Amino acid sequence: NARAGKGIHFVIEADEYDRMFLGLKPLYAVITNIEHDHPDIYPTPADFRAAFSDFIKLIPENGAILACGEDLGANSLMAEGRRLGKRVIGYRVAESHRTESGEWMLALDVKANSFGGFTFNVILRLYGSPQYVSGVQLRVPGLHNVRNALAVLGVVGLLGLDVRQAAQALGEFLGAGRRFEIKGEARGITVVDDYAHHPTEIRATLAAARARFPQRRIWAVWQPHTYSRVHSLFDDFVHSFSDADKVIVSEIYAAREAKQDFSARKVVEAISHPSAQFIAGLDDIRTYLVSHLKPGDVLLVLSAGDADQVSADIAAWLKKSEVRHD
Repeated sequence: NARAGKGIHFVIEADEYDRMFLGLKPLYAVITNIEHDHPDIYPTPADFRAAFSDFIKLIPENGAILACGEDLGANSLMAEGRRLGKRVIGYRVAESHRTESGEWMLALDVKANSFGGFTFNVILRLYGSPQYVSGVQLRVPGLHNVRNALAVLGVVGLLGLDVRQAAQALGEFLGAGRRFEIKGEARGITVVDDYAHHPTEIRATLAAARARFPQRRIWAVWQPHTYSRVHSLFDDFVHSFSDADKVIVSEIYAAREAKQDFSARKVVEAISHPSAQFIAGLDDIRTYLVSHLKPGDVLLVLSAGDADQVSADIAAWLKKSEVRHD
């Protein structure tokens, strides 16, 4: 996802893979969470965490670290940043407003709205007195997006821009490509494509789907990404699908890795879900879905590989079949 703007500010999603983010020179850094990933580069959680320690050292004296206080990894990085003398600002979703020292940002009174997202109030304490912004509306689902929006408003405030105007703009944001991207809706079936390939991402995406479609049957089609990730995070993956009604797991997408004598079938055998099944090939998954999807169903395809073609094909099939039925 990219957009060419005309302002003086440059915003980038920093990539920790292969330590690429250590080549950046950030003024402000938002740390949403720190959980072990990319085991082919970072063999242990400590290796992964060390890269983030190096990253925050890049923040200059006039910059700041904004970190999610609800995440254990980000929380520990906040403490480290303060020891380094960095300006550190925590943000989180809170049930109530309580006095805290230092600078902080809170999202309060979070409630589901008619757009499938959330409405909430914000308190920012960045330069002394708290600033209140009420009635922030999001059209994108998931509590993680409330946290993301809160961090965005914090950066806007640090830049000296109009926080209320930014909050209004958030209400028009319809999401990024491959992040809970609705590919089509036809015959009472909704098809969603998402880039989720880490256990936490999968859980967050399915929780967002369950919140947005509480009464509908949710299908999760997951294409595991890289053997090293599946091996390293195996136990987390098998407990990531509780919000889905039906789970289909394809064979592992090797990506940059050599093919191994290990099948995702073993994940399905261990998965803690009564309706999980292994279907190796994407063509067979498409065929199965065409035969089994029913009106009212929600299909989520979770993949960082090539399974996004499944969501595109099913959406196209639904649209064509709807025309034929009409």
